[in-house]
Amino acid sequence: MQIVFSDIDGTFQEMGHPIPAINKEAIRALQDQGDHFVFVTGRGVALVQEMMRDEEIDCDVIFGNGAGMMLKGQEPVLTHTVPLETLARVIDILEAQQVFYFLHTDQGILSPEAHRYEAQFKASRTALIDELGDRGAMIADYKYNFFYHECIQHENVLAYMQTNPTIKVMKIELMEASDEKRATLRRLIQGADAAIFQSFVQTLEIVDPLATKGAAIRAFLETFPDAMSYGIGDGENDLAMFEAVDISIAVSNASEEIQAVCDRIVDSAESGGVGKFILGELIS
Repeated sequence: MQIVFSDIDGTFQEMGHPIPAINKEAIRALQDQGDHFVFVTGRGVALVQEMMRDEEIDCDVIFGNGAGMMLKGQEPVLTHTVPLETLARVIDILEAQQVFYFLHTDQGILSPEAHRYEAQFKASRTALIDELGDRGAMIADYKYNFFYHECIQHENVLAYMQTNPTIKVMKIELMEASDEKRATLRRLIQGADAAIFQSFVQTLEIVDPLATKGAAIRAFLETFPDAMSYGIGDGENDLAMFEAVDISIAVSNASEEIQAVCDRIVDSAESGGVGKFILGELIS
């Protein structure tokens, strides 16, 4: 049996672009011959479900970078969430550093009041445009609109979570334009109770140490001990996935760090590198 684990953003789908048709064709072909395709993504399960419904894709999903799993035909299950004690420690650091953050929970995305971080949003937008051009402006505008108009905002996020302990936090995500400040945050936050890594431009994510792509893939593979496993990704949060699979594969738009450690490099996300690899090399 063959199992292909694939990241979504920047790998299966380029940000701001439609999913290449060849990628969807490849999933169907792989499943038709009895193999597995598994999304392994930092997205929350609701966003993945929406995408799969719109694109008519049906496969297993590891979501929240390993915080939960949703098998075909079954309800999603959260496995490793951020404990309240860890949440309190991290939020204290982020508030002291005046960094905008948001929580991916089983009841939506929560953040502090967006208007408190207007200067940070502007700096982030400038940095995104410098790095990504028009696509950076589009992403910045989307995020700005989301955090001001769609996100669940609270004046005191930690107090709200402490009075609602049944809410489960899959991950804490933050945006910070300054490279130096992100480095400081990594040093302050990384610990036995929290793993921190970069997932997109200017973006850091904090999760439970067991909520990594690597840990989730190893748990998944326990059911298929004889399977040949492939992991396809593009960013730092895919390094743990690469360590857990037999063959690690980077799309050509992946970061230099990822390309330096992978076993193979395939075509870019925008041009359907995932689908081309599967159809060209894994289909009988």
